[in-house]
Order: sequence, then structure tokens, then C-alpha cells
Amino acid sequence: MSTLIACVLAEHAKLKRTLARGLAIAAPVCAVLLSLFVLANLDALAASKGMPRWQAYLDTLLRIWASFLLPIMATLQAVLIAQLEHANRQWKYLLALPVSRGSLYVAKSVNLFGLLLLAHVVLWTLALAACATFGLAPGALGEAGAFLGRQLGATFAAALALAAVQLLVSIRLESFVGAIGVGLVATLVALLGAGTMGQAAGYFPWSMPIHALQPISTAWLAGAVLAAVLVTALGAQVLRRMQVH
Repeated sequence: MSTLIACVLAEHAKLKRTLARGLAIAAPVCAVLLSLFVLANLDALAASKGMPRWQAYLDTLLRIWASFLLPIMATLQAVLIAQLEHANRQWKYLLALPVSRGSLYVAKSVNLFGLLLLAHVVLWTLALAACATFGLAPGALGEAGAFLGRQLGATFAAALALAAVQLLVSIRLESFVGAIGVGLVATLVALLGAGTMGQAAGYFPWSMPIHALQPISTAWLAGAVLAAVLVTALGAQVLRRMQVH
């Protein structure tokens, strides 16, 4: 366990050389900025949805986040974490260390999941600040915070599987462009096929975050987290057998 903790801390320190941390702040900021455009027609939107103004605003914000910005952010963060070794030809050195390869992979995964958690916390804070600033939830800020917390908790759990799959792809593909291309194409498939995928959207990693905004069961959320754990375990096995030339 001490070895795993040391690996996690080492990977955390290495993140200073990437933009991954900055993305965890920039992506939520972009989501909130984009959501402000809805304020001009918020009353009509709230009436059409049969929601309070604050809920209609947060619902729009969450859909912007879960459908596009979250998958793109997770893709870029996973690629950046993998490129720490790919770009600098560090795999030979890293895999020669007297440390379990599984611990090295899990350490990267833990840091990636931590960045996703940070982004969700930042978005929760900024969204409530926007509600307070524009007077969207007078007397209901606590209710808005609870609603937002539940929804963001669901999108975070759903995004873990996406991040785990993207990290595995990024570790296996040495090409920066190739790894990003996989994530971008998958995100476009999820966006364009949102209306036709039906229940399959709940099992396609890149559409799982937006699916999580619908009424879902605890079992589905637990399954999403379990999928992330299983993909991470698979990634650890892949790294154990990976040959570096």
C-alpha cells in the first residue's frame, strides 16, 4: 500500500508538467460561461419545462457539461497523463523501476479520477455562485445546491468509465493525435446518436454522463463505477504485458 501511495504522489507531482490540472478549472468555467447565454430567455425556458428558474438554468448547464465539455475534458486529461511517458520516451525507465506495473497504472488512474472530481467540485461552486449573482434562486439556494450536488455526483460516477477507457486507449496508442482522435470521434458519436441510441446510451462510455442526468437507478450508478474499476484492472494487466522498444 505504501508503494501505491508513493506512485500516486509521484504521478501527482508529474502533473505539474501538463495542462491537465488547468483543464479541471478551465472546463467548468467554460460550461458556466456558455450557460449564461440562456439567461436572456430563462423565463420562457422555465415555463416550457415546468421548472423554477434556478432549476431550468442548472438543467441547461448540466446538459452543456455532460454532453460535450466533460467527455472532451476527460479525453484530454487522459491523453496528457499518458503522454508524460510517451512524449519523453520514459516508459523504459519507468517500467524498469522496482515497482509493480499495476501500481504505476493505478496511480495514473487515481490522479485522473481525482482531476475529474476536482472539476465537478469547481463546477458546483461556480454554478451556485452564478445562481446567487443573478438572483436565480432567492430563498432556494440550499435546494439548488442539493439538486446540483446529486446531478454532478451522478455525472462524476458515470464519467469514471469514460476516463478509464480513454486512459487505457491513451496508454496503448503512442500517438497523441490518435489517442485524442478516438475520444473526439466517440464524443461525436454520442452527440449525434443521442436521439437514436436509446437505452444503449447507458452503456456507451462517452454518452453515460448525459444519460446520468435522466432518472436512473442506484444499481446503474454502481455498475458505472464497477465498469471503471474493471477497465482499470484490465489496463493494469495490459501494462504488465506491454513491451517497450
